[in-house]
Amino acid sequence: MTRRAACLLLLLLAACAAPGAAYAAWSGAGTVTAQIQAATMPTGSAPTASATGHSVTVSWSANTLLGQSVTGYTVKRYNDSGVSQTVGSGCSGTITALTCTEASVPSGTWTYTVTPLLSSWTGNESPASSGVTVQAPALNITSATTVTSLPAPVTVSLTGFTAGQTVTFKLDSATGSTLASVMSPSSIPASGSATAGMVLPAGTAQGSHTIYAVGSQGDIATDTLTVDRPTIATAVIAKSAGGLAGTIKQGGTYYVYANVTGSGTPPAGVGSVTADVSAITSGQTAASLTSGSYTVGGQSYDYRSAQLTAKSSLAAGSDAFTVKLTDSAGTATTTSYSVTVNNTAPQASNIQTTNVAGGTAGKPEAGDTVTFTYSKAIDPNSVLSGWDGSAQSVIVEIIDGGTSGDDKLEVLNASTQAQLPLGSVDLGRKDYVAKTTTFGASGTASSMVMSGAAITVTLGTPSATATTAAGTGTMVWTPSTTPTDAAGNAVSSNSVNESGSADKDF
Repeated sequence: MTRRAACLLLLLLAACAAPGAAYAAWSGAGTVTAQIQAATMPTGSAPTASATGHSVTVSWSANTLLGQSVTGYTVKRYNDSGVSQTVGSGCSGTITALTCTEASVPSGTWTYTVTPLLSSWTGNESPASSGVTVQAPALNITSATTVTSLPAPVTVSLTGFTAGQTVTFKLDSATGSTLASVMSPSSIPASGSATAGMVLPAGTAQGSHTIYAVGSQGDIATDTLTVDRPTIATAVIAKSAGGLAGTIKQGGTYYVYANVTGSGTPPAGVGSVTADVSAITSGQTAASLTSGSYTVGGQSYDYRSAQLTAKSSLAAGSDAFTVKLTDSAGTATTTSYSVTVNNTAPQASNIQTTNVAGGTAGKPEAGDTVTFTYSKAIDPNSVLSGWDGSAQSVIVEIIDGGTSGDDKLEVLNASTQAQLPLGSVDLGRKDYVAKTTTFGASGTASSMVMSGAAITVTLGTPSATATTAAGTGTMVWTPSTTPTDAAGNAVSSNSVNESGSADKDF
């Protein structure tokens, strides 16, 4: 080798010893013929990354320099803001393979780069991989999220949990009561996913609840469900004829009504509804109630018993009964109620008229009133089906007694013109009308309204002009026995005279 060639070789070796990119070239003539070309450390190839649970596998293509493979690679991880992170075990240090798996990667979206190494030379960092997302720990309730009976099975799926953890399930807080559970597999696998079953215990309160999945390495995830067990909102006993509720009589027939609230119609989760009315009807400790649509006393109910009969010697007063709801899981709730027993029949107490302001005394005219007063309130439904005692259109008829008797007053159904069961009123004179006259059949309707024990009827437009009574008289009311009180006791047939001294009515 010539002296000149040797010097060039020494310069080349000195340049190669420096870190970073290396450039070298030499040529010469004589006994040695050689050529050295410039070489640059390569840029790493963009890696690919995929996540399994909290482990991320990064892979890339090999790099070479002048046909020789590089000796290793360094791997970096960046967050979505481009800030470099500390790489965990599995991908830290110098990686001599073309793939690595970083364990216990935090939740988030990450990108990776690789940088090739050759001895002490370092190449350029590769472009970043596509973003790879490591899921946050998640709990998803896979069974129904509305629980209608207790105890209730609950199934869940877990995703994004760090591998190797065991998981405990808590109710309503991460430190709350532990739910009995079985997880499959028993610890979190590399995929970060598992399933579990548990039991929501009897006694869990109505409303929203949160289930916590608490991992042994600190992962926590939650999901919510709602307990909406069916419950008895209200219950009542009413005579089988309908109308007013809450009162019955000895020997009378009746139904037990209940309103069950819950999820759906009929409410989901109902096993059975029964009533213990043994204090009212002998032996009826568990009378079954059936779902349906029922109305009594203006209130709707969704459960009702079969018709029952009260004891024939049932004493007046208050008697207790209970309604028990058993849900489909067998948990029972019993609620207490009471019913009033009333064995006293109502009777006619008084009959009176009033003259409309500015009217003529003794002459029946629109606006005059007739008031039927009983010894106690009667059930308005027993006078007119569906009537609740509020203002109701009717027709008043005064029947001309002619020469043979006094004029009489009756109240008619406005729709059918059939006589309503308010009985008949003898007006005590025969000169209130010259012929049978209706009030309210046309023009302004007559009306009736109930207040307490009194029913007041207001006269509407007359079909003919009434006459004016020449003198005074005393009305006599003979009641109908069709109306009843709330308990079902029928009105006595005893007649009653108008109180006070004889006068001109209307």
